Amino acid sequence: MFKYLLGLVIAIAVILVAITVGANNDQVITFNYIVAESDFKLSTLVAILFGLGLILGWLITGIFYLRIKIKNMTLARQIKRQTQQINELTSSLNKAA
Repeated sequence: MFKYLLGLVIAIAVILVAITVGANNDQVITFNYIVAESDFKLSTLVAILFGLGLILGWLITGIFYLRIKIKNMTLARQIKRQTQQINELTSSLNKAA
């Protein structure tokens, strides 16, 4: 529950920052990129680049999170298998003694 509440607070903070930055920048600027050149309002360009950075950051974080979850599942499976082997060995030693 706390995770979702924290996510909601962060989302609201991001929206408020975007609105604050966008409201005060009405200048038109020329943005040069590799294949073309376009005129944008500064507020629009800041919002687009901020959004792309946010999405890219979440994607990279998600990739690392998934890698760690998969590694955790693999290690948990390995521990379960080894525990089962230890239990089998100790039971066979108890039967032999």
